[in-house]
Amino acid sequence: MSPHNTTTSPWTARPPVVAVLGHIDHGKTTLLDQIRKSAVAAKEAGGITQHVGAYEITHTLPDGTQKKITFLDTPGHEAFSKMRARGAQVADIAVLVVAADEGVKPQTLEALEHIKASGATLLVAINKIDKPEAKPEKIKQQLAENGVLLEGWGGNVPHQEISAKTGKGIPDLLTLILLAAEVAELKADPALEAQGAVIEAHKDARVGNVTTLLVRDGTLRKGEYVVAGNAQGKIRNITAPDGTDVASATFSSPVVVIGFDTIPAVGETFRAVADKKAADALAAAFLPVHPHTKFGVGVHTAVPAPAQASAENAGGEKPTLHVVLKADAAGTKEALEKMVSDMDFPRACVRVVKSDVGEVNENDVTFAESTHAVVAAFKVKVSQATAKLAQAHGVLVLRSETVYELADELKRKLQELLPPEVQRQELGKLTVLATFKMEKAKMIVGGRVSDGKIKRGAKVDVKRKGTILFSGKIIQLQHQKEDVAEVPQGRECGMMIVPHIPQDKFIEVGDELAAYEEETALRPLE
Repeated sequence: MSPHNTTTSPWTARPPVVAVLGHIDHGKTTLLDQIRKSAVAAKEAGGITQHVGAYEITHTLPDGTQKKITFLDTPGHEAFSKMRARGAQVADIAVLVVAADEGVKPQTLEALEHIKASGATLLVAINKIDKPEAKPEKIKQQLAENGVLLEGWGGNVPHQEISAKTGKGIPDLLTLILLAAEVAELKADPALEAQGAVIEAHKDARVGNVTTLLVRDGTLRKGEYVVAGNAQGKIRNITAPDGTDVASATFSSPVVVIGFDTIPAVGETFRAVADKKAADALAAAFLPVHPHTKFGVGVHTAVPAPAQASAENAGGEKPTLHVVLKADAAGTKEALEKMVSDMDFPRACVRVVKSDVGEVNENDVTFAESTHAVVAAFKVKVSQATAKLAQAHGVLVLRSETVYELADELKRKLQELLPPEVQRQELGKLTVLATFKMEKAKMIVGGRVSDGKIKRGAKVDVKRKGTILFSGKIIQLQHQKEDVAEVPQGRECGMMIVPHIPQDKFIEVGDELAAYEEETALRPLE
C-alpha cells in the first residue's frame, strides 16, 4: 500500500492529455503554435511553459470556467506510437487534422490507424477553411468512406472546422476537447503513488539524466524513487509546467525530473515508489518485448516471448500473433487477409492489425512495433533503411513470394508463442559403488554403467529402491582418472553431480542414477 494513502481520497476529474496527428503539411504544427499563442495572450504571462515533448495550457470556457489541457508537443510524437507498450496510454484524446483543400491522404489514414490502436477518443479538426478551395463537406464524405462517421453524417465523432493560420475555430476546438474529456469522465486520485508515461529523456552534461514525465494518476513527490522499465532512480528535482521547481506534481502534468540512473525509454510507463527496495523489485521484474534486441526504445512490455505475443495472453486467452500485411496488389491483399483471418487454431490465432499495398516503409515498422506485430511482406520490396530500422527496433519482417511460404512462416511464428514441448530422452543407468564427497551443493560418486551410457552434462535422477530422491546434473565425468564426454555400458566411472536444489539427502552405495537429456520442440497448433 502507498505510504500516501493514510486517508481515502476521492477520485477527482483530471485534465485531458491530447495528441495532434495527421498528414504532413495539413497544419498540425501551425495549430499547436496557434494554441500556444492564444493561450499566452489569454494569460498574458507565464500561462504555459514549453517542455520538451509536452506542454500545458489553460482554456476559458464560454461560461467563464477555466480548465487545463495538456498537449503532446510533437505531431506524431514517438510516445504516441508507443502508448500501448506495457499498457501505457499516453493520450486520452487524439485530434486528427485534415486539410479542407487537400482531403484524406495516406498519412491521414496511417494516423487514424494509430489512433484506433491507442484507444484514445477521436476528434477531427478540418483545417484551412480560410482557403478559397476548401471543401469541408467533401472531407466529411471522404472520412465516412474510410469508416469515420462525423456528427451530422450518421456518426458520433465530434469535429470542428478551423483555420490554424488565422485562429478561427480554435477556441471552439478547445471547448470541444474539454467536452469530450467531460464525457470520458477522466478521473484520478492524488493520494496514489504517481504513475504515467515517459515523454522525453536526454542526458545533460551538467545535471545528468533529464526526463519529461507525464503524470496520469497520483502525486509525484521529490525524494521518491521512480521506475520506468529497467531504468530507475531517486527524484532529486521536479520542474512544474510553469517552470518553477516544486516538491510535488499531480495529474495530468508534464514535468521535468532529474534523478534517473539511466535514460528511460520514450513511451515507457513509470511508477513512483517510496523506497529503493520497491524500486529494485519493479525494475527486476521488467521484461522487454523484444528479447533479441539491445535497443531500449519502445520495446518494453511484460508479455510472453517471443516479441509478437499479444498482451491478450495476460487475460488467459490464447496467444495471438499480430500482423502488419503488405502486398503487391489490392487483389492479392484481399486474398491474403482472408487466408490470415482463417488461421485460427485451438491453441493460437493470427490477427491482421494493418494491411496495405506497396513496399514496407518506416511507418509500417513503427506501427508494427507499437502493436507488437510482425510485418508480412508479400512480393514487395523492403529498403535497406527500413530493414535497418526494423532490426534496430526488434520488428520481425517476414518476406515471402508464395502464399504457402507466407502461411508456413506465420504458423511457425505462432508455434513460437506457445510453450515448447519438452521431450525426455533416456541415456542410461549407473549403480553407485562408492561415494567420495557429499555436500548440499555437489556430490562426487563412483559406479558402474549398467545400461546404455552416461554423458557429461546430462541430467540425472537419483533413485533409491525405485523412488526418486532428487534430480541434478552431471557436470564432471571421469574414466580411469581422465576427463571424458561419455562412458558406455559395462565400464566404471566417477562423476560430480550438482543437485537442482541443494540437498540434505545424499547419495549412498547401492543407489541407482538414471541419466537423461531433454529436448524442446515446437508445440502443435491443433
